Amino acid sequence: MVGEIVMVTYKIEMDRLMCISCGNCVETCPDLWEMAEDGLSNLKNSEIDNDIQKKEIGDLGCSLEAAEKCPVLCITVFEDGAELV
Repeated sequence: MVGEIVMVTYKIEMDRLMCISCGNCVETCPDLWEMAEDGLSNLKNSEIDNDIQKKEIGDLGCSLEAAEKCPVLCITVFEDGAELV
């Protein structure tokens, strides 16, 4: 359909058990990430499912770069359910 607006859904997931507290995500993308009191990275305003933090976001912003800079690859970014990083 011409002129139809397609909404893209982005989601970030982070496995806190894998986090080594390097802080790369916080440094790269402070709007989404912070260091928690336990010393691990924390995805701000996220849902927690076991040790996986999950959050839907409106646009990718710096989330891909944060995921790519994670040395243990504990951050995954999805677009419409497909893994990007």
